[in-house]
Amino acid sequence: MQGTIAQSHTGSGTLSQLPQADRQWTRALAAGALVAGAAMLLTGRKKGALIAAGLGAAAVLAEDPQAVKEMWRRTPQYISEGHALLGRLEDVVENLTEQSQRVQNILRRRA
Repeated sequence: MQGTIAQSHTGSGTLSQLPQADRQWTRALAAGALVAGAAMLLTGRKKGALIAAGLGAAAVLAEDPQAVKEMWRRTPQYISEGHALLGRLEDVVENLTEQSQRVQNILRRRA
């Protein structure tokens, strides 16, 4: 039976030497874990977020150590861009709140 998971993981080597389907599975695991970690962090589940993010990072590290080094080098840039994005989102929410209050005031006057 050619191409089974058991056969593709035998022998030595890194995950980057695995068949394409197995590498995609590893990337999907890493991405899912990182997204789950971010969602848990946003909902206040810090321990779960840390575990999920760690699992995602471990999967990425196993897949491509050089990519992790590059990501680590760019971390300050990612943090800065994330901070700027959160600032813009805060402005959007603030504007929506103001618009909502204006609409409510208009509707109250008509009632």
